[in-house]
Amino acid sequence: MRVDIEKRHIAGYEKIAREVNRAVKKTTLKAKKSKYAQAVVQKDISVENKKKKLAKNLHELIISTFSININKKIATDSLKANIEMIRYIIHKIKSINNYLEEDLLRELGVIKKSLIVKAVKSGTPARYLEQSARVLTENDISRIEHTVYEMIHKIIFFDKKLLKDYKSGEIKVIKTEKLGIRNLEKILRAESELLEILEAKIPPPNKVKAKLFTKKIFSSWVPMVFALLSAFETECNKENSIFLNIKANDKLRKKIEKKIKHVIKEKEKLLKIKEKRALQMKTFGNINDGYRQTFHEYVSAASL
Repeated sequence: MRVDIEKRHIAGYEKIAREVNRAVKKTTLKAKKSKYAQAVVQKDISVENKKKKLAKNLHELIISTFSININKKIATDSLKANIEMIRYIIHKIKSINNYLEEDLLRELGVIKKSLIVKAVKSGTPARYLEQSARVLTENDISRIEHTVYEMIHKIIFFDKKLLKDYKSGEIKVIKTEKLGIRNLEKILRAESELLEILEAKIPPPNKVKAKLFTKKIFSSWVPMVFALLSAFETECNKENSIFLNIKANDKLRKKIEKKIKHVIKEKEKLLKIKEKRALQMKTFGNINDGYRQTFHEYVSAASL
């Protein structure tokens, strides 16, 4: 089967392979947890820049955590701490994507109705959401499988005997596609789906056992982790290109900024009404932090 793959995807997985090969020679599993934890809760930053920062941190953590010489003793405590932070960052990026998909794109008119509203109206919301979340095509899956093959082949510590389980099919390198704001919904959903699969491939800290780091088992699941990271970053690259084009288009940028400011104004009114009601009702307690967080996200979006 032929696999269509963009130049940027090839460049992405080749870069990861080079970084992993360098990192394994000076492996230091203990990451600066405070640095990554601070990035997750940082609020004085736009949604766009926060996502970029979290994606960069995710990249660094995955490279440093899984670039392991399994012939040496594994520092499982550091490994578990890193994995916990990786999963935490994945959740945060998915939350940002959810905001972009469900609120920003709808308010900008890119999508007409919230996916949640559509799900409720379907009568079987769980099934609807599960089916709608799937945007990866057969070629996307084949591209990931091809990347796994390349990772096993290029990264020095993987068991090369596993290459026999993969077929190196015909590859067609395609030109970088022209992208616009209408492509954002599919790109964001692809990112979220890839993050879901990535999270599933990384065991929770309490499930990390020594047997996962035997050469054969390690070489069978970690290449997929790197391949999924590469696929996710390719989609992020597309998203960043779209935002750069938006910023370069003064007319479109001003239109979007005007729309976002309107949304912020409306959300601020709603928040103040809720705060006023909360103060008038002794039994109400403190206002839900979720409302504050939602308002913060809208305010942050204004600097996109």
